[in-house]
Amino acid sequence: MDFFGIIPDNFFSLLASKNKRIYLASILQSFKTYETGSILGIEKKIVVDDLVNFLDNGSLLYDVEDEEDEESNPQSKRELANYILRRMEECGWIYIDVTNDYEEILNFSDTAIIICEALINAYPNAFESMDGEEDSYEIHANEYQGYIYTIYSLLMNPENVDYAMTFDLIYSNTKQLIRALRRLDSRLKEYISSVVETSEIKELMERLMSFKTEVYDRSYVKMKTSDNINRYRLAIVSKLEELEANEFAMSMIINDYRRRYSSMELATAKANKAIDEIIDVFNSIDHFVLEIDNKNRTYINSTIGKIKFLLSEDDNVIGKLNRILKYIKDTNHVNKIDKSMRLVDTLYTLNRTKIFAGENSLYTPRGSYTRNYNQMLDDLDFGGFELTDEFMKQFKSAYNEIEIKNFLEANMVENTLIASHMIPYNADDTTVLMTVYSVMYAANLEYDITIFDKMIEHKRYRLKDFIIKRRG
Repeated sequence: MDFFGIIPDNFFSLLASKNKRIYLASILQSFKTYETGSILGIEKKIVVDDLVNFLDNGSLLYDVEDEEDEESNPQSKRELANYILRRMEECGWIYIDVTNDYEEILNFSDTAIIICEALINAYPNAFESMDGEEDSYEIHANEYQGYIYTIYSLLMNPENVDYAMTFDLIYSNTKQLIRALRRLDSRLKEYISSVVETSEIKELMERLMSFKTEVYDRSYVKMKTSDNINRYRLAIVSKLEELEANEFAMSMIINDYRRRYSSMELATAKANKAIDEIIDVFNSIDHFVLEIDNKNRTYINSTIGKIKFLLSEDDNVIGKLNRILKYIKDTNHVNKIDKSMRLVDTLYTLNRTKIFAGENSLYTPRGSYTRNYNQMLDDLDFGGFELTDEFMKQFKSAYNEIEIKNFLEANMVENTLIASHMIPYNADDTTVLMTVYSVMYAANLEYDITIFDKMIEHKRYRLKDFIIKRRG
């Protein structure tokens, strides 16, 4: 069947309207409620009540002007919830059945279920329940181990004599494993590219904290420890090679492939190619993991470098020029470029100097130079000089990893450091820098980082409050 014969013409219209954010949030909230119902569906009134509560406690606004329907101007959250469900039904996301007792039963369409699951798996933390706890939909922490251990168990179980079905499950789990690794790689690329696009310290820190919870703790650390692929890789490759050499097993697999392809030769070639693909995946997976390692280090290092630059830009010429150019860019966004340029024009003065030289000469005379024999070092006596601790503090590498760790440990109260307690309005720059660097240090170790909407107001910086807590 044609793809557009399955998807209704207006299916994605809700996600293309001005109210797309509230529609998407309502679709996912309704899907979450629908999942708690029976296999035959859920009463519509239950979904309506839950959606009303969701809209009451949410911060998303509904824009009436974007809707052409006469009923698109709801006067209450209940009317809005019913209107959203009607639009979802019109666009093919849900359908409503009426029982003999005149009860309305809501079900999501097959296409909608697939898309909702894909959205939730792709962005596990983008949707949170209204009680403040993370929603149960997330990428499972053990997903890598789940796929790998399933493949390993299928190959090692001597009772699995249905080789066709066993191999089909192995191939399917290998594909899922590859997709999971590619999702992780893609997320890392997104985080790396966001460093270049982000010019605010608070945004960089928020992204770093998000990376810590969504990617590093949930996927990356698991892949390097409990879900380590190398624990099973050699055994899986050996068993696959034995399977490929087993004529009886291969005949069963090829006969299963024969149902899908027009000739026995093509089925044989496809079956052998599928086994070789799986073997190649596990043989080359170390290179893929190494690339993910490199991307992880690249993101952490580039974020640290960008934050260091932004924190120190007030103290150098580049920082001042950067702020001037940023002001021009921001002012231009509101169509006031002339005003910004007039203001900048008063900030500098360039002396115009005419240099005269021979008409045909390309030679520029060098300035005169005389040696200064009264060198300062000649008059200094180092006989009684000592390298005191106070002197060494002036030249040591500031904000190195040891200093940051000592600062973090020294300022933890009951295994917790709260940023707002460390950065009052009149806090000195050293305290601010060390607190910020503590986040970057903790992001790569066994600490939990929580970010809040409350802002920290400092005389030079404006950041969101956060907590760093030691695990265990």
